[in-house]
Amino acid sequence: MPPDHARRFCSDEELEQIGYDGHGAAGDLERWRCCGVPPATQELINVLRAEGVGSATLLDVGAGVGIVHLSLLEAGAAKAVDVDASRDYLAAARGEAERRGLADRVDYRYGDVVELAAELPAADIVTLDAVICCYPHHAALLRAAVRPGPRLVGLIYPHDAWWSRVRMHLSNLIWALRRRPDHWYIARRAQIDRVMGEAGYGAAHRGGTRSWKVVVYRRELASNRPRSG
Repeated sequence: MPPDHARRFCSDEELEQIGYDGHGAAGDLERWRCCGVPPATQELINVLRAEGVGSATLLDVGAGVGIVHLSLLEAGAAKAVDVDASRDYLAAARGEAERRGLADRVDYRYGDVVELAAELPAADIVTLDAVICCYPHHAALLRAAVRPGPRLVGLIYPHDAWWSRVRMHLSNLIWALRRRPDHWYIARRAQIDRVMGEAGYGAAHRGGTRSWKVVVYRRELASNRPRSG
């Protein structure tokens, strides 16, 4: 078994640690309704729409209240799978989908996407909005994300500049002192690019905000991949 799978989150107790932030679901939903889509998330949605989402199937990992997949469904995508380790967020996303008349086009799955990867249907587009920073094994997470064979993979994750890493380390220290399960996991751009490159994906868009990177990877034709050796 590869090192990335050294620990697997398959019990409810462990999943609750990943999905601990579900207590903020109601607040996130209220902010979306009153204040609109956060800038980094809106950028991701815009880029994917420009790439083409008509009749596409979606996999939204750690979808939160469902901003990305519900927005893309409204833009013409056919259906979506929402995988989340938080029951609270799944419930919030389902409720918002029902309010928008989209619930019959979304399949909700509770659990760890690494554990569920073999059961997930094929998808044209996979998105992970602020998920890599909440998962301890980013390589395993990304490999699970590309298993459905998407043509596009959209990621949002914190900048890996020194000031961002310091902020995350300080947050982790404060949370540990307060005995809270929250935790930032730092993933470097080079590491993410390497995993995605090994899976056959190259960056089609790089952008973001002061705090967040927004990257969309496109599946490359075999003839366009660099040869090794």
